[in-house]
Amino acid sequence: MTTEQKTVRIGVVKPTLTSKSLQDLEALLPPDIELVSEYMGFQYRSMDEFHKAMPVYDEKVNSLAAQGVDMIHPEGAPPFMVHGRAEETRRINEWESRHGVPVFTTGTTQVAAMKALGVTRFAGFTPFAGELAEAFRRYFVDAGFDVLAMGKAVGDDESVYELPISAVQERIVAAFRAVPGDPQALYILGSDWRVIDIMEELEDVLGVPVLQPVVVRCWYILNTLGRTDPIPGHGRLLAEMPPLP
Repeated sequence: MTTEQKTVRIGVVKPTLTSKSLQDLEALLPPDIELVSEYMGFQYRSMDEFHKAMPVYDEKVNSLAAQGVDMIHPEGAPPFMVHGRAEETRRINEWESRHGVPVFTTGTTQVAAMKALGVTRFAGFTPFAGELAEAFRRYFVDAGFDVLAMGKAVGDDESVYELPISAVQERIVAAFRAVPGDPQALYILGSDWRVIDIMEELEDVLGVPVLQPVVVRCWYILNTLGRTDPIPGHGRLLAEMPPLP
């Protein structure tokens, strides 16, 4: 006689209303893990939008906790990274103390993945340049990493969301190879540009692990739940399933 496994319910706060990354994560996770979602509705048009977002995140986290989820994942790197790592940690601790369940952000999963892979220096590419990219760089420097690059891999007038994935891949490879300092990993900020579809091709060409947000999110959730069976076909992190640091 087999015992039916209890469904694990994970509350996620999605930054935008149109993201496909929730479906990408659901496709990677086993069927007994249920995602319960709330939405922020970001337009990604200004730093001010992110600086004013925390009261709304607080409402969404409270709502998910009231629904009895087992873990809470407020997604979105920019809204937390612009406030800095120390403030992010303070807020996570406050939510965990208030609700009695684990809380993790996009940034905390990515820092954990880099440490699990032994990465100390990396090159990062994002859909954004300028002030936002600098906030992302500072976040990882504060976490103890040597950030060799952080910015757009495409032209100033181009969007990673509109280019064909083959063109995005070409630009990523060229930009990564131009980074001095021998980066140990490629970091991608942004769940919705389709790097998830070319993970293994990028790793084969560049010879380093690729950290894509959805893949990192899946690894972190499964490790937290003690499920460490490898998942092939989506890059080194899921294929090797290193333990949480």
